[in-house]
Amino acid sequence: MTHRYNEMNPGDALYMAARKYPGGIEALASRMGMPAGVLYKKLGTKVDSHHVSYDEVSAIIDFLTEAGQRDMAELVINSFCWRHDHLAFELPQQFVTDEQLFDQVLAIVQQKGDLAKNLSQAMKDGRICTQEYDQLERDIQTCILGLLKLRKKIHIKHVESE
Repeated sequence: MTHRYNEMNPGDALYMAARKYPGGIEALASRMGMPAGVLYKKLGTKVDSHHVSYDEVSAIIDFLTEAGQRDMAELVINSFCWRHDHLAFELPQQFVTDEQLFDQVLAIVQQKGDLAKNLSQAMKDGRICTQEYDQLERDIQTCILGLLKLRKKIHIKHVESE
């Protein structure tokens, strides 16, 4: 049976992100100073003898960010937070332009549109299957994160104006 990966699951998200590292898991393992086979076991879902440590997860996030895979690093962070009923969002720099505020509002409108479209499609048959549920959960998380980013940017703009 094939494992169905869910990006809301922290273990799955970490594995998916590691695969996106330039050169894949083999290159990431080399960067971490361990054999690729060991990292595969640590990231796998069927091996109980190997586990990634907090420091290793943190290093993977750093390496992904350095390699330009910021979206994958955020996926790992957000999936862990989501598992524990929390949200994480990147804090903006201390200066926020009017354009950044407007862009954030546009992003939120688009995210809400995606959520509404996907919810409408999911409810056509009166049921929500697992795949639809997973998509809606991601859409809701994305909307909430967008609003939190907007809130922080507005706060920074307010402080700048004082």
